[in-house]
Amino acid sequence: MTAEPRSYAVRCCQRKDIMTSGTTINISHGVGENKQHLERCPKYRWNALGNPYIAEEMKRILSQIASEKGMIMHKIVVDSHHVHMFVSIPIWMSVSLSLQYLKGISAYKIFRSHPNFRKLYKKGSFWSPGHFSRSVSNVTESTIMHYIDRHEYPKFLPGNDKRQQKLQFN
Repeated sequence: MTAEPRSYAVRCCQRKDIMTSGTTINISHGVGENKQHLERCPKYRWNALGNPYIAEEMKRILSQIASEKGMIMHKIVVDSHHVHMFVSIPIWMSVSLSLQYLKGISAYKIFRSHPNFRKLYKKGSFWSPGHFSRSVSNVTESTIMHYIDRHEYPKFLPGNDKRQQKLQFN
């Protein structure tokens, strides 16, 4: 039986040259925290994530990518038109690089598991080029959590949203 690969955050806490002090992480010659509120939208803002099965799969994929790349996913909400993430990024990683990982790998995996998406996204990109990111330093964590929680609504009840019925997923 092989051992589970440990995330960057777990490895950091076990190394002697990396210390945590409250919410900041000290690494060699750097100290800080990099908590971000990130948002991504599917291309053309289509209702690709409206299916509850695909939404849960996308949550799992994004959480797995975050863990593999050393990010800590505090909260994730998959809405029918966009994904909100509250994530801690390693201090050496830029926001741009973290979005690249999350966008590229998740698109690859969702296209592999659902080949019918290739018919909808003919140019091969699942995510739109734009994004939203905000450092949590100028707003409190509870404000971000409240904002993300407001986007969770009972959208998966049958007949709630006529837009969900436009796309058929197999």
